[in-house]
Amino acid sequence: MSALDTFGEQNFEQLSVRRLDGGFASIVAVHDTTLGPALGGVRIRKCATDDLAAADALRLARAMTFKAALAGLPLGGGKSVINADPRDDKTVEMLEAHGRHVAAFDGRYIPGADMGTGPADLEVIGRHAPRVSSDGRDPSPYTARGVVMSMETVANRLGSNGIGHRGLDGLRVAVQGIGNVGRGIVELLTARGAQVLVADPDPERVASAVADHGATATALDTVLLSDVDVVCPAGPGLVVTEEVAGRLRASAVVGAANNMFAGPGVGATLAARGVAYVPDFVSNAGGLISCAAEINDEADFVDRVDRIGVVVDEILHHAAVTRSDPESAAMALAHRRIDAARQDVSG
Repeated sequence: MSALDTFGEQNFEQLSVRRLDGGFASIVAVHDTTLGPALGGVRIRKCATDDLAAADALRLARAMTFKAALAGLPLGGGKSVINADPRDDKTVEMLEAHGRHVAAFDGRYIPGADMGTGPADLEVIGRHAPRVSSDGRDPSPYTARGVVMSMETVANRLGSNGIGHRGLDGLRVAVQGIGNVGRGIVELLTARGAQVLVADPDPERVASAVADHGATATALDTVLLSDVDVVCPAGPGLVVTEEVAGRLRASAVVGAANNMFAGPGVGATLAARGVAYVPDFVSNAGGLISCAAEINDEADFVDRVDRIGVVVDEILHHAAVTRSDPESAAMALAHRRIDAARQDVSG
């Protein structure tokens, strides 16, 4: 399915593409602004085609809509992607041009940090965009915190059902991807007594996680099939395929990666095998909560990040009671809030 097909079928509000100097595509997608302006990160990532980069922006923007709804935030879902290599291609001129593109949305899309960008980059984008987040605070530690809170909830539920044990102490976790968020997850887990396997394309990141936090290195191509309690995709998305889901040895999947499932049937495959999972747009919402607090000048927000664990418990309970999968349960709760907001506006 092309990006334009996805745009039409999933009721997106806006998709805009601009060609930057050097031939790089600047892509901005807004999915839904029922609850408020669309907030989502700026991702700089090299894709094989601009259509694939646009499809990535659309998938991510849609997930942000449901992430904001479940986090109880007055925000919608958006995302932007620059189809470029963040190490070799990123320049101040590129970021400023992207900022001018964002400015054309007149505040309907608020950019933040994502893969390939950080606070300094958002400061540059903010020279032209009317409003940005993440220019004063890195959201990565709060994304990591929410993921670990989600893992703790899942571990407690599994332990109460006689699978594994309760809590994080002694929990065996495999983390795929040791970037800003993945490293934060490893740090928090090992500090709580978890046994952590790590894998990343960058050997320096792996070596640092091993030396600084006592993690154990494992192979990147098999990390998700490790004999552990929980696997945690924390890099690029679309890594949990049907094949991986069918061969998984872990009891649960709790990820930081956006769109970690490679297809719509993956969740059903996991559920059929009795593998618990938390939808990524729930577990990784801590970064969005941080960004929302930043743009609203709120200093006291960490308790809302910690409440992600409560939301996870509610979703897993709802899924069990209704005999549905966790993603369906989460989507139902999110749609309920969005639909209620639409009724308030129309009524």
